Amino acid sequence: MTDTPQPLEVQETEEQLITTAQEAVFQSNWIVGECAAKWTERYARGRTDADFANLVGLSPDQVYQRRRVWETFHTLRDDFPPLKWSHFYCAVTWDDARECLDWAVETHSTVAEMRAWRRARRGEDLSLESFDDVLQLHPAAAHVVAVPSEGGSAEAGVGEASEWAGERQATVVGQARETGQEGEYTPFKTGATAASGKAPAERPSTEQLARKMTSALEKFAQAIDRQFVKEFPELPEKIQARFQRAVDDLNAALAKLP
Repeated sequence: MTDTPQPLEVQETEEQLITTAQEAVFQSNWIVGECAAKWTERYARGRTDADFANLVGLSPDQVYQRRRVWETFHTLRDDFPPLKWSHFYCAVTWDDARECLDWAVETHSTVAEMRAWRRARRGEDLSLESFDDVLQLHPAAAHVVAVPSEGGSAEAGVGEASEWAGERQATVVGQARETGQEGEYTPFKTGATAASGKAPAERPSTEQLARKMTSALEKFAQAIDRQFVKEFPELPEKIQARFQRAVDDLNAALAKLP
C-alpha cells in the first residue's frame, strides 16, 4: 500500500509577499501580519520590521504589532470569530489571553470591557489607569508594541485606529462586579458611570502602588534595548528632552526613599 502523494506547499516569493501586504494595508491587519511573519522567517536575512515597513508603506511599530498578533494568535483566531483584531492586539501580552477572549465572545464585549473585566479579576482599582496600558511587551521580545501618544491613545493600525482609540478612552469607574440583575450598575459596559452617591475612590495603598510601579519600571527597562539605544539620538530634541526630564524626576523621587 502506497501513501497518497501530498501536494507540495508553494511558498510565495518575496515580491509576492510584499505585494500582498501592500494591497492588504487598508483591508486586513491579519494579512499584513502573516506576510510580515513569513517575510521575516524566509527572506529577512538580517533585515528588520523597519525594512519591511518601508517596503509596504507602514511604520515599523505597525508592522511589529501585526506580525506579533498573527504569530501569537493565528492558530486560535477561528475559535473567536466575532472578535475584532483589536481584541487580539490588546491581549497579545496576556498570560490569560485565551480565558479573556472566551469571556469577550460569550458576553459580546468590546475591547475596553474585556480589559476592565480582566483588571477587576486581578483586583485592580478600575478608577485608576492601569500601568499595563503604558507599554505592551511580548515576553519573548523586548520591543514596544504600542506607545500611547500624548493624547493617551495608542496607534493600533489603519482601519481600526479610530475604533481602538474609542475603546481606550472608555471610562470605567467604581467597584467592579458582575451581575445578572436588570438595571443594576455594572462597570464592564461602555458608558458606565459611578453609582449614585458613591464616594471618590480612596488612594491605593503604598504596597499596591509599589507593585504597579515595579511592574511598569521592569517593562520600561526591557523596552530600552539595543535598537532603542541606537535610534534614540535620532529622535527630535523635544522628545529627548522630555524623556530626560522624566528620568531626572524619577531619580529625584527615588532619592527621597530611605
